[in-house]
Amino acid sequence: MASFNTIAGCVLASALFAMVVGKVSNALVHPHKLEKPALAVSDTPPVATAAAPAQELAPIGPHLAGANVEAGKALFQKQCFQCHTVDKGGPNKVGPNLWGLVGRKKASHEGFSYSSALQAKGGDWTYEDINHMIFKPSAYVRGTKMAFVGVPKEKERADIIAYLRTMADSPQPLP
Repeated sequence: MASFNTIAGCVLASALFAMVVGKVSNALVHPHKLEKPALAVSDTPPVATAAAPAQELAPIGPHLAGANVEAGKALFQKQCFQCHTVDKGGPNKVGPNLWGLVGRKKASHEGFSYSSALQAKGGDWTYEDINHMIFKPSAYVRGTKMAFVGVPKEKERADIIAYLRTMADSPQPLP
């Protein structure tokens, strides 16, 4: 019984000590409430301002004529093949099959469940659209299911796009 009393006394003494420390610290430091949050969190995309302009990509068209299809194939196999196939009639993976991508209607590959954000984008895949998508998918299509960071180097994007262009029955003309 004596050990229970000792343990109970230690617990009560610790609780009393914590209360006293809390009261003393509140007396020494006077916290004040902010009128508005110091860091505002929003679901809306950021608006470009003079201080922070939106990132503009240079047109990819002029770089496609000199792009290296073989380098694009190697980059595709290294960065894209885990999620996409490019075989004619090939299966979808985590991402849709990309055969005939250039000129194809966005979010249209049969059998793949696209995000509502990409479905709402509309239009056909142009060279510039593909450039923006592989540069930073989440910036081009807010709400995309594509969890890929992107390809920052312009030359690499041009090589990949040139390779994707060849993956079609009738490759689209270069811009």
